[in-house]
Amino acid sequence: MKTATITPLVPEAEATTIERPCYRVYEHTITVEGHKLRAGVWHHGQTLDKSSGEYLPFDEWLCGPLHVDAVTRNEGQDGDYGRLLRLRNADNRELTWAMPNELLAGKPDTILSVLLNMGLDVDYQRRARVCQYVAAQYPKERVIAATSTGWHTTELFIMPRQNIGTGKAIYQSDAANVDDYRQGGTMEDWQAGIGAMCEGNPLLLLSICASLAGPLLYHVQRPGGGFHVVGDSSTGKSSAILAGASVWGHGENFKRTWRATGNGLEGIASQRNDTLLALDEIGEADPREIGAVIYAMANGTGKARASRNGSARATKRWRVVLFSSGELGLSALMAEGGKRSRAGQEIRLIDIPVRRTYGAWDTLHGLAGGREFSDAIQRTSVTHFGHAGPQFIRKLLEIGEQDQLPAMLEDFCKHFPATNGQESRAAERFALVAMAGELAIEFNILPLQPGSARVAMLELFEVWRAGRGDGPSEDRQILRSIADFISRHADSRFSSVNDVHGEAKDRAGYWEETGGARLYLFNRPGLEDATKGYDLNRVVLALDSVGAIAKKDTGKHQALRRLPDGTRKRLYYIDPAKLEVES
Repeated sequence: MKTATITPLVPEAEATTIERPCYRVYEHTITVEGHKLRAGVWHHGQTLDKSSGEYLPFDEWLCGPLHVDAVTRNEGQDGDYGRLLRLRNADNRELTWAMPNELLAGKPDTILSVLLNMGLDVDYQRRARVCQYVAAQYPKERVIAATSTGWHTTELFIMPRQNIGTGKAIYQSDAANVDDYRQGGTMEDWQAGIGAMCEGNPLLLLSICASLAGPLLYHVQRPGGGFHVVGDSSTGKSSAILAGASVWGHGENFKRTWRATGNGLEGIASQRNDTLLALDEIGEADPREIGAVIYAMANGTGKARASRNGSARATKRWRVVLFSSGELGLSALMAEGGKRSRAGQEIRLIDIPVRRTYGAWDTLHGLAGGREFSDAIQRTSVTHFGHAGPQFIRKLLEIGEQDQLPAMLEDFCKHFPATNGQESRAAERFALVAMAGELAIEFNILPLQPGSARVAMLELFEVWRAGRGDGPSEDRQILRSIADFISRHADSRFSSVNDVHGEAKDRAGYWEETGGARLYLFNRPGLEDATKGYDLNRVVLALDSVGAIAKKDTGKHQALRRLPDGTRKRLYYIDPAKLEVES
């Protein structure tokens, strides 16, 4: 009879000698001084037995396996210190979190809420000891902390869960689950479902190219800014937003809405640094705050705030391309809140009308209608996503010509003619987006013919210029404000300059018939009231630019006139026929 071979069991591991008090992390069940201990962080302590005067050992389990692998800090080694934590959660997944040290200054709840959300098992009764354990660890390893996404150096692009390029750094944040830069499906299916659909659809191509233009801002050293697609409901605006968002992540999860406070949008913008800030439905924004928010988003600087001790906190900074949608344009939305849009705001967020052949689209690529086309774009944005943006970064690094991008942008700008400074700024943004699109075509990310992006962006630029009109935006707004004021108050706040019995409530001036036409003679308070929010010298400049000041004395913008009561006063002679501007 053959004897069976018996394989001996592998004995459980035993811990080395313990010098109490101390913390130990065990990845698996282990025997310590004759006691079987579960995997996790253990505090091996000792307590004084008053009766015997001896120290008695005790062991307490704090949480699942949690390692402090390194100390993080900025390259200057003078700030942004933290701890690089590595844990194994309840589903046996290994996760990491670069935790800022400043969280240790607050209540343990701040740290524990993140760890619990990541799935770490914690002994509830001893939860505060988990933070004590983290604070007590001083590993020798040092890692550079990056406190924002995007370019860390010209050769390294930081994302929450991956780095692209060369260099050693890790994204550090006070929250671990802030990664919206996720991937799903395949690059090839995204190209088929969204990339190829850009052919013949300038607005769809704008959304993709604007999303890819974000990483170029760092290299061309230009501030952020964006585009706002304006149109009726159910025209495909939101589908365009989803398409742009799918370049970097899940379409629905990567986009946000305007329904947020200024502080909230600052936090989102800092997480989108060097990529895209996609915001849907501008109508949900507070019309009283939207102007300031647009300045902040485009300029890339958060609001200055004081810390508890009165010193200034470090302000958030970012560089993003903003892509927005809504049924109202910026000026119309601000008017709802009793505000007047500024030219600087309108240039930072350029209105693009949605008046294409099928809502937002021109070419349906065989689909039945605009709604079906929008549905197809939306489906692709949530099934195949997050590939194009990282691939664009990798290709940029592969060609190694980042220092030539400013000159390339200058060449692209030559295709976008501008007649004044404001148009020039807008033209540069269209050129930047066109350059991103052409690079994406060259990198085989967008399956389009070379030149397609430049032609489409030039078409949209001309659409914007035609809708905007000639001259500086401030001039048109000032002239329109004065014309509207006359239309509303011509009979109540003005009377004939020759009528001694003429009455006017809260008088803004007089009127005078000259050659069959009526001129309005504004007094200074009246003209300032008609153009609230603008400096009077700027108002006069706008009036002069169109020849609207019909009469003025030498060296003045006013003319001296005798009034019905016998006094003499300088008034602004304004010809309303010269105030007509295109809508």
